[in-house]
Amino acid sequence: MFSRIAALVLGLVLTSNALGDGRAPSAQELCHQSITVGRELWLTGKFDAPANVATLMVDVIDGKLPQARQQLKAMSPNDAQRWRQSALITAIFAGQSVVVEGLLDDGANVDGQGWIPPFKPVFFSKTMDSMKHDSRFGGPSAVRGMEKGGLVGNSGQLLGPPLGAAGQCGDLATLNVLLRHHANARAPFRPHVADALVEGTMQGNAAIVKTMLDHGADPCAFDRGAILYSRNTRRPTATLEKIGRHAGLPESLTRRLACPSIASGTTPAR
Repeated sequence: MFSRIAALVLGLVLTSNALGDGRAPSAQELCHQSITVGRELWLTGKFDAPANVATLMVDVIDGKLPQARQQLKAMSPNDAQRWRQSALITAIFAGQSVVVEGLLDDGANVDGQGWIPPFKPVFFSKTMDSMKHDSRFGGPSAVRGMEKGGLVGNSGQLLGPPLGAAGQCGDLATLNVLLRHHANARAPFRPHVADALVEGTMQGNAAIVKTMLDHGADPCAFDRGAILYSRNTRRPTATLEKIGRHAGLPESLTRRLACPSIASGTTPAR
């Protein structure tokens, strides 16, 4: 469920040898590693965005809420609205729950996505060239396939929703901030979009799963999507309950993830 930008940041992490053992990072590790790399990229002007936006993002990553607010105050209303949402998503990946709360208090959309701009073309080209010459990515043809398939790209991207990003990073504190600001815990499940309940279940994160269920998240939404996918592709898919059991969630939670009516085929997809 990672974005094209996250995939490229993973490439940057690996090519810079940030993970010495060469293994693929977990979802939480990728959040932490990508924000470390992302801070350096903002600081050195690698994103194709104005300098004041780069300053804003570094302040957000560093947890400097007063400075971030000052940057936003100096922008036009339209720019401030746009970049506040980007700052919100960035703060979530950075694990800065206090900044997240402050940005929500200032008008950021608790259910909205945030725009992450593309990289400057020269930097992107050099990065892709490095990946093509790194055997861990399978060689030039494999990397070209990743580009062609849309796994990596440089058109910028909307990331979110916020709850999904917090779940992806296993960040309970930020998840609670979002829920206090009335984030929609029952948003419809969408394939290839981070969903906090699904992310928590896949990671075996009992605290995230319990919190989402306690706030009304619908475990059957994933199962309905799985049924539709199975019908369209003729491939079997696991229920969220089974995923949770495999991930080691306690029985008290996997029971709450079960959808007997869907399993029996009596509940139509919505």
